[in-house]
Amino acid sequence: KEGFRGVGKTFDATRPAVAAMALGVARAALEFTKEKIEESGVTFDYEKNGNNISGYAKDFYMMEANLEAMRLLIWRAACMQDTGERNSLEAAMCKAKAGRTGTLITQKCCDLLGPLGYSQDYLAEKWMRDVKITDIFEGTGQIMHRNIAREILGVKIM
Repeated sequence: KEGFRGVGKTFDATRPAVAAMALGVARAALEFTKEKIEESGVTFDYEKNGNNISGYAKDFYMMEANLEAMRLLIWRAACMQDTGERNSLEAAMCKAKAGRTGTLITQKCCDLLGPLGYSQDYLAEKWMRDVKITDIFEGTGQIMHRNIAREILGVKIM
């Protein structure tokens, strides 16, 4: 029983770091994608009405918003860990969000880049493969969602 709790505390400490890996890879993919899209002549106007933006821009803005949500969840979980607060819920939330969202962002970046996204001349296709592991190790997304539900509902594991 105590051994399992110790493992849980270790995961609470390491899951934000795994989430940060997903964040870094997704951010790199997003920045590269933006650069390549802008080189093709597409501009991103953050002041423009949401009803008057291109499909590229809409997808890109959603990915940026999700990236920011990932970052904030990671910071919260890491800050709680640093200050000695219990962060089981926050660690599971940031890991679940980052693993899934990082994968979706990198996949969408490869789609938006067209043939460049799948070319081995650039890192986009590698990032798409690499980020997938962050959704699997340290607990899959499904396990994280179970942990989140248990924390919110107050269900004790042991």
